Amino acid sequence: MEQIPTSPSEASQLAVASKQLSAYGYYVLSDGLFYAIEPYSIKMEFGFNKLGSLKYAPASSHFKIVVFRPDWYYEHTSFFAQDLDIVNHDYTKRIEPKIVQVAEHVYELEFPALKKGQLLVIRDYNNLYGIGIGSISDALIELFNTTKAPPHAVIDNLKKALKSFPDNLVIQALKGVWEYKVLEEKTEKVWNAVQEKLQNYKGREDRAGKLVLADDVLHEIQYYLSLADNTPRKVEAEALIAEIESYKSNKPQVEKQELPDISQLAEHVVCYSGDTFTLTMVDVGEEVLLRFKGIPNEYDNVVIRHKKQIQNEATGAFILQTDEINGENWNTFCYENDGWGGLYTYVYPPQINNQVYIQEGGITEDTPLKLYKDYSKQ
Repeated sequence: MEQIPTSPSEASQLAVASKQLSAYGYYVLSDGLFYAIEPYSIKMEFGFNKLGSLKYAPASSHFKIVVFRPDWYYEHTSFFAQDLDIVNHDYTKRIEPKIVQVAEHVYELEFPALKKGQLLVIRDYNNLYGIGIGSISDALIELFNTTKAPPHAVIDNLKKALKSFPDNLVIQALKGVWEYKVLEEKTEKVWNAVQEKLQNYKGREDRAGKLVLADDVLHEIQYYLSLADNTPRKVEAEALIAEIESYKSNKPQVEKQELPDISQLAEHVVCYSGDTFTLTMVDVGEEVLLRFKGIPNEYDNVVIRHKKQIQNEATGAFILQTDEINGENWNTFCYENDGWGGLYTYVYPPQINNQVYIQEGGITEDTPLKLYKDYSKQ
């Protein structure tokens, strides 16, 4: 079958062939034709980006190397086989031939160690010569299709190969394949972290703990999605986000209990000030009604019912806890007193996981009765 001509930027070029020897030099003898091995004016290290101008000879099953030179001495010539490989592809190994002189100034050399897909490099006292044993571009395609090397190493060599053959459509397509494998390699470690945190989240049964772990999972998934525009598990990741966000927003219904009788309502409210909000609270029996004003969410200006948990009877330290925020146990207010002058009052405003220190004082329109009635109407 007649070979379809290609440009040097698309595929390796066939070496000049002749039916008989007419000029001194080195040749590959394959299927009765002599393919000239041309000088190659670079150092021994070819590199995938330097293969475009290197020609090749067909690798028949019984190819030989022919030396047609007067006064040729094997001792003055070195032959090297160079693999096209991902790892250390610049490495060359010296190979030894079986030599038979077939005519005056003509020698036939057989190299048992020289295989199809390799480069033959010849160095003598005059020059450096090189040729591909079989199509170099085809050998590169075979390599990139079969290599088990790490994706990041392959893609680096693929980019170099495209400098030798920029118009080779197969190598261009393989670049896209290996770029995706690099992305998979890059994202797999992060996805494993997502799965580990997801298992912890699914294994937690109490809503309070589950919500804390939910944010941890969401953070890891968002990091995974930020690694690329189209991560390998993007659809699965987005489905997990939707599932977790749905769990967070679907608040369980908390059965509202009647407040203690209004006769147990304290006479005064206590007001506290934070950097951006105020907090008023009043005791009603053993419970506390509490209202934030100035927080950036749905609980702003809402009266929330709390129970007081005594932490230390001697110092009076306590926390105020409610299940009316996302249906979980939320420690909203904390009064710490170590009895030695260490006094701290701080809050975790609803749905805000930041500790905010507050000070008693401030102006409020709330009264004990207003807090009581507003809660009853909610």
